[in-house]
Order: sequence, then C-alpha cells, then structure tokens
Amino acid sequence: MKINILFGLGAQSSRLAPLQPRPMTFLLARSYARDEKTTNLDDFRAREEQREKERDAADEAAAKTSQKEAGGSTGSESSGPQDEAKQAKVDAIRAKILDAALQHVPQQGWTRQAIVLGAEESGYPSVVHGMFPEGGFALVSHFNGKCNAQLVESLQQKTDGGKQAVEDPLDFLVQAVRQRLEMVTPYKSQWPQAMALIAQPQHAPTALAQVLTLVDDICYYSGDRSVDFGWYTRRVGLATIMKMTELYFLQDTSPGHAQTWDFLKNRMDEAVQLQMMLSQTEGMTHTFQRSFNSAFITARNILGLGYNRN
Repeated sequence: MKINILFGLGAQSSRLAPLQPRPMTFLLARSYARDEKTTNLDDFRAREEQREKERDAADEAAAKTSQKEAGGSTGSESSGPQDEAKQAKVDAIRAKILDAALQHVPQQGWTRQAIVLGAEESGYPSVVHGMFPEGGFALVSHFNGKCNAQLVESLQQKTDGGKQAVEDPLDFLVQAVRQRLEMVTPYKSQWPQAMALIAQPQHAPTALAQVLTLVDDICYYSGDRSVDFGWYTRRVGLATIMKMTELYFLQDTSPGHAQTWDFLKNRMDEAVQLQMMLSQTEGMTHTFQRSFNSAFITARNILGLGYNRN
C-alpha cells in the first residue's frame, strides 16, 4: 500500500531502536569502496553514537547522585522541594503573563511591549518583563508550545493514547498539520515577525526542538512504529512539508484557506511517490543511510533531545 511505504505502521519496537542497514547496491558500493572518505564517515558516525551513549550515561549518573545527596542530607531534603516549588511558581507566573500577552499580539506584534501589557493586565509591574530575556521570542515559543500541546492532546483523544489504529495514516497526517496551522490564523498578519524571531541563531535550538518533537508526536499517533531508515525520512519530510505549507498559508487569500489545504494534500501525495521511487532505486545505499543517520543523531546530540517514549 502506498501510504504504508511512507508512513509504515508495522513494527512494534521502540521508536529509537538502532536502524537495521539495508544491503548496499553494488554500483554505488564500488564507488564508495574507492572513496577513502567512507572510513572517516563511519568513524564520525561511531563517535556520534558513542557521544550519545556517554551523554545518556552521564545524565543517569547525575540523577543517581542527586538522589543519594537528597537522601543523605536533611538540608538537601528541604532545599530540593523548596527550589522546585520556587521554579514552579516562577513558571506559573511566566505562563500567566504570556497567556495574557497573546491577546495584545494583533496590535503590538510579538514584542516585549506585548509582554509588558500582559504583565500589567495580570497584576504585575511592567518591570517584570525582565523575566523574559528572550524578548518577543519568549512569547512565540510559549505560543508554539501551547499549540503543540493542544494538538497532541487532540491526537491522543482520537487514537486512545496511540492504542487505536488509524485507518488512513496519510489523511491523519494531513488533518494534523492542518489543525496545527489553523491555530496560527488569529495571528496570521503578525506571523512573519514570529518566523523572523524563530530564524535567529540564538533561538534555533528551542525552535528546532519544538518542530522535531511535534512531527515525532504526529507520526507516532498516526501509527508509525517503524525502526528502519524510513523513521528519519518520514519525520524530516513531514517537517519540510509543514514549513512549505506554512509559507503558502501566509500568502493564501482563498476562502477558508482552501488553496493551502489543497497544497498540503498535494505535497503529501508527492512525498508518497518520492518515497516509492527512492525505495526502488539504487540510490538508497547502505552508506547513504549511515550518513543520514549520523546527521540526525548529531542534531539530537546538539539539542539534547530524547525521543524514548514508554
């Protein structure tokens, strides 16, 4: 079935299980065999995978150390919960202010001034905007996180937490992307400013992490449990289609953004055809898979992301 080729649903293993490389086609195999850089590529991938393992081990060791310190000291027992309570209070205040600031975005844009107005409306002095050193991006990031959480909650309800099979995975993905983009509609005129803030280098880790997590959640609830090379191509492909549709959406003046949703459906159909073509050609070589895998793992290491889902 075409849909299953792009958004396969068969495997039940962990979504982060290592990829099982496919056999290398003989033509490109000879080409890469003559290329001395192959060894360097393999070494690079091995280093990245080792770095990821070391990071996970370090996190686990740090967690165990924290638990021991908390258990061996009365001061630690008291300060730990207190610090968590303080941080929770700060986070709650930030969320309250940013929620209030969103209604000022149509007039003020994604700016610090909108945050100031949100703070005053929430009963806090305007100087509290110092809690948001990221400026307007704090508001954009909050909005994206809030919308992503709402979409995931909706997908969970539709699939009974991922337990219920999806009859049409491709349509499920189209509707999920559409639902997420429709959340931007109230701020469509100001969204180019938000995209400009997202594109700034200092904001890239947070913005990219939100996108990768979102497409991973969408694929997961569509029924994707694969552990093959398609795990990466589907998520990167979906993220690309989402961004292409987002740009089209901003220029669309058709009633109900009908042209945008047609554009989205067409890009999804093309992705299916492309995946079929690549799977049938000799270009999907073992070395290409390993190099793509390395790039994805490197991005995860840089962002410090984990995709294990229990």
